[in-house]
Amino acid sequence: MEIKPTYEELLGAIEELRRKEIAYKQRIAYLTRMLYGSKKDSLDEKTLKDLKSSNIIDGQPGLFDDYFKEAMAEKAEEIEKTAKEIDKATENRRKSARKTKKRPSIYQYYGLEERERFIIPEGVDLSNCVEIGRDITRLIRYEKPRLWVDVIIRPIYREKSDKNLPDPRIYQGEAQKAVIGGNHVGADFLAKIVVDKFCYHIPEYRQVKQYADMGVKLPMSTLNDWIHAVAAKLNVLYEAQRKDVRQSGYLGIDEVPWHIVDRPGKKRNGYAWQFFDSRPDSHGLYFLYMNGSRAGTIPRAELRNYRGAIQTDGYGVYDYFELQDGVTLLGCMAHVRRKFVDAQTSHPELAAKAVRWISLLYELEANLKDEGATAERIEAERKAKALPILDAMDKWMEAVSAQCTPSDPMGKALEYAYRLWPRLRRYTDNGIYQIDNNAVERNQRPTVLGRKNYLFSKNDKGAVDNAIFYTLLESCDIVGINPQDWLTDVLANLHDDTPPDQIKQMLPFYYKKSHE
Repeated sequence: MEIKPTYEELLGAIEELRRKEIAYKQRIAYLTRMLYGSKKDSLDEKTLKDLKSSNIIDGQPGLFDDYFKEAMAEKAEEIEKTAKEIDKATENRRKSARKTKKRPSIYQYYGLEERERFIIPEGVDLSNCVEIGRDITRLIRYEKPRLWVDVIIRPIYREKSDKNLPDPRIYQGEAQKAVIGGNHVGADFLAKIVVDKFCYHIPEYRQVKQYADMGVKLPMSTLNDWIHAVAAKLNVLYEAQRKDVRQSGYLGIDEVPWHIVDRPGKKRNGYAWQFFDSRPDSHGLYFLYMNGSRAGTIPRAELRNYRGAIQTDGYGVYDYFELQDGVTLLGCMAHVRRKFVDAQTSHPELAAKAVRWISLLYELEANLKDEGATAERIEAERKAKALPILDAMDKWMEAVSAQCTPSDPMGKALEYAYRLWPRLRRYTDNGIYQIDNNAVERNQRPTVLGRKNYLFSKNDKGAVDNAIFYTLLESCDIVGINPQDWLTDVLANLHDDTPPDQIKQMLPFYYKKSHE
């Protein structure tokens, strides 16, 4: 006899299928976005179109729903007014940008050398002619790069009058100090190898082929040895950079996975920690690799006795700093927005409201940046306009959380945001604080691009060396100096007996100041 399921069992089965469908859609949307789509955290076009047509985002007076009005009825009008002001300022900024935007030229010179070449008509007696005009064409040209051997000859001299003396006077020019052991490779060539790998993501085996095409056959093992030797030479600079960045009163922190293959046929993720000087006049950053550990003991030990602001994502190990005297812990609104965007699969209308309010906060930041506002004005505008929106969203999240289960994407987004909300509000306390930690994530991109090209490090020592290079070369980019020129100069002038004060002046931030 066939046993038919009960009505309650059917409802339970339908609900389970619905949860699985949402989970699958979320996973498919995430993977599609990672593979093919924009990484920008915004609503998809279909959701925006549907929501706008139903007056959920921009309709009047539908910016806040019934749940919100019940919790914050007395502030709804104030927030609505603030939203209109921000939207108007945003539209004016975009109109101004469209008017002033110049059509880019086909190319820009950036100070390239110009070589003039005249083309004279053949078979014409120019002595009987006078020039009445000229046509000028500019072509960007390319010369094949070349390597050359610097043959250093140091003659040895003796005084003629000392010919028969047992202890004649001997003279010889001073030998150049070796850049690395062996003294058979120049600072400029070593800098080129390092910059090509860590700035332009050219793996060592590709460089070996390039140099072979240029007439120099180098074993890849030799190239690799040189890179590790340069890392050892730069370690003293790395430690100085570490110390200097830790003295900043405003740090951004995040971790990035690096691939380590130290066992046959097996790959593991080792994590590098990034500590970024988030001040407006940033001194750069440093990466810290400690046996690949992602444990909270790493930042706790690194920032013991630290005083200042720290900005992070919601990773639980950072909760420790919330309890430390003299430390202000800031959150990252970009991570919150990302989770609400992903929640479109389960609750598109609620996700749209959250993303809309967060977008208002970002539009306010963009408007202030466009007008070149001072830190004092930024703080005042945030307190006047951003704080009310944040307070309203706080109440809204509390009210709508009853509509979502903890396991669905919207429930997870609400739980994540609500847990971090005190940290997320604190960026309004100081005009130099940022609304998110995106600057730190941007500085991780070169390490990720490098990881995709040279794939992995063979051991933890190789990852430590990578941390040294990424620290110094990324800091060059942050402060605005040419990494090739900087590294060439540093390698030529950094020696075992270089005093500490000169080492500090070689750090990218101070190097730029001394060469301005």
